[in-house]
Amino acid sequence: MPTGELVPSVEALTGRLREVARRAPGLCRMRGIGSSRQGRALDVLSVGTGRRPVLVVGGPHPNEPVGYATIAFLAELTAARPELRDGMSWHFLPCVDPDGAALNEEWTSAPLNLHTEHRHFFRPALAEQPEWTFPIPWRGGVHRFGLPEQQALADLVDELEPAAVVSLHNAEFGEPFFVVSRDVPGLAARLAAVAARSGLPVGEAPPSDVVGWPVLGDGVYRMPPIEELLIRDHDRQAPAYGAHLTHYAARHGSLTLLPEVPRWHAATRFHDGPPTALTALARALTGESEEVQRLLEQAGPHDDAFARAAADTLAVADSVTRAWLRRAEDPSPVTGVELAEAHYARVVLTLRSTAMALRSATEAQPGRAAPHVRERLETVLADRAERCRRRLRIRPVELRRLVAVQACAALAAAALTR
Repeated sequence: MPTGELVPSVEALTGRLREVARRAPGLCRMRGIGSSRQGRALDVLSVGTGRRPVLVVGGPHPNEPVGYATIAFLAELTAARPELRDGMSWHFLPCVDPDGAALNEEWTSAPLNLHTEHRHFFRPALAEQPEWTFPIPWRGGVHRFGLPEQQALADLVDELEPAAVVSLHNAEFGEPFFVVSRDVPGLAARLAAVAARSGLPVGEAPPSDVVGWPVLGDGVYRMPPIEELLIRDHDRQAPAYGAHLTHYAARHGSLTLLPEVPRWHAATRFHDGPPTALTALARALTGESEEVQRLLEQAGPHDDAFARAAADTLAVADSVTRAWLRRAEDPSPVTGVELAEAHYARVVLTLRSTAMALRSATEAQPGRAAPHVRERLETVLADRAERCRRRLRIRPVELRRLVAVQACAALAAAALTR
């Protein structure tokens, strides 16, 4: 397990994987599988030659760096422990979106600080995320997003036909949870036990990401078929996202697992409240989003990656507030767990949209935005980060515990494919 709190950069992680391959050339090999939109290499470390491959993917979202530390740990562990390679081979893709990772590197390998994180934050719009842009049926045809990173990942899945695929995610707040492609006897219980052993028990209520998804056990959810997601989420001219890696790997019968762990612990506890509590949160988030939208418009015409990502986040915020208002129509009390998840979602969405609007105004086209727009966005971001710090009473979760959850979950999933 890592002994410090710093996550390795993608460059440092790739160097460590090359060193693993150098030390055991008969057991391990490092190879390229493609390149990113900006020409950065996509490399894979393979460990062992067993007939049941396990694919581990890092950086599915470039603002989620915990998986870099987990891959470093798992690569060295599987190379050193023959019993973990019994009938299996392990394949580590350190980062599937190195371009996005480069836009986060000023904070991902630095001591954790909420304001610093968001001052240098980037998470691409859904239609630009390699993990969520596999081809989908669309209006009588097939819609393809054309990302080279997604194509390289698809080609790797088709080459390996993996028994298991593990995509390493982390969130800002909440409790650990897991998304799987299908129910496997014993898996849900093992995953909950993995989290509990690390002192990070799974939560009682579904996080906002998976509300309405089938529940397989405490903190374990099954990803719906892409057809259900298309019907629920797509009502526009072009799809906001495509099929997920989970859907694509299913053609090979792969068990896919997404372990999600929180970077921050929030000490504030929320109690059951009336439905009007959600109404108030919806109004607050709407007001915050409208201010960011106004500032984006005042910054002038924009079609850069930051502006597209900010607009995408604002659209998600609108969807979330409408869901809260629908829930508020139910007169039953809102549980403290539900309220906590709503508070976390508000903080995440308002910080992300503000952060990427600011980066659009200051970095994408320097000098385009008026000084008062940039200054206002700087102030709003600092104020909202400080309000979150005080309101939720946050502190970082130890990195070794997060790595333990992700690594042990990957090992548990791999074991159940035997």
